[in-house]
Amino acid sequence: MIFNFRKKKTQNPRIPIRKIYTDKFGNDWFEYSNPMQIPAKRAIAAEVATRFAEMNLTKAGLFGLIQEMKKHANSGQIVDLFRILGEIEFRLSFIGEEKTLLDLAACYFVLQGEDESDYSDIYRERKLQILNEDGEAKGFFLENAFRYTINYSNLSGGGILEYLKANEPNAEKLNQILRTLKLENMLTKSIT
Repeated sequence: MIFNFRKKKTQNPRIPIRKIYTDKFGNDWFEYSNPMQIPAKRAIAAEVATRFAEMNLTKAGLFGLIQEMKKHANSGQIVDLFRILGEIEFRLSFIGEEKTLLDLAACYFVLQGEDESDYSDIYRERKLQILNEDGEAKGFFLENAFRYTINYSNLSGGGILEYLKANEPNAEKLNQILRTLKLENMLTKSIT
């Protein structure tokens, strides 16, 4: 699959940006020369992404877990409710989580042809699609997105990649719960 989006070149940007990466598809990636000049719409999206990166949960994941906890509370399944709460609490202690860091990277980095003065879901999806197909680019942007998190510690950029790899089994536990919830919801909806 080719992801080269050369329709519009990033020339004469309204906000100064500098090239930092070229992915395996030939797309150039940029960052803001002065992060304080990030446009308001993008800054708001980045703030939201930062909050979810700090929780190590996506918005959709958190919403699904809240709905499931309500269901367990209403049916008196307190043990299942606390199991989910325990997983959320455990997730809050993570240093970083891949999906939320990639969402953050989509905010802070500009893809060739993207309007650096705006932020769109179309380009967000394109960037995530490229990063899922290009492992080296994904690693580069995970490391760089990690720089933007409040949780940034003494861990180096390479350290976050090692941490994410080592923490995959723990991260997968909650992902398994979310997949099970989606399956249960699909089965319930198809039966009713």
